[in-house]
Amino acid sequence: MRRIIGFLKLFRYDLLVMLAAMGHRDTPRRIKLLLLAAVLYLVSPVDLIPDAIPLAGVMDDVLIVPAAVCGLTRLLPDHVRRDAEWKAERVSRYMPVFVIAASLVVLAWAALFLYGIYKLIAG
Repeated sequence: MRRIIGFLKLFRYDLLVMLAAMGHRDTPRRIKLLLLAAVLYLVSPVDLIPDAIPLAGVMDDVLIVPAAVCGLTRLLPDHVRRDAEWKAERVSRYMPVFVIAASLVVLAWAALFLYGIYKLIAG
């Protein structure tokens, strides 16, 4: 279990580094396009292994996207990676605040949605 949590923390850090590098002007265009392709693969309904196959359908998303982000982080030029890592460290300090704020927004939308359904059904 500790290995999984460690991997998820590493993936979160690499993802923050890549997001910071996306705004850097010296980041090569091919890396930006490959990261965009990885994100599009994650949200697209087309998968290498269909999601209808239990466990295996989800595992391709769980394995391919983090591997792509990790590999793309290693392809960044050194000065871009240093700048992006510095920005990622700064942002990661405030990550709990972002998570709590995002959770509150999602809960508010869910409550509004459920209230709308209740009003629709109750008449």
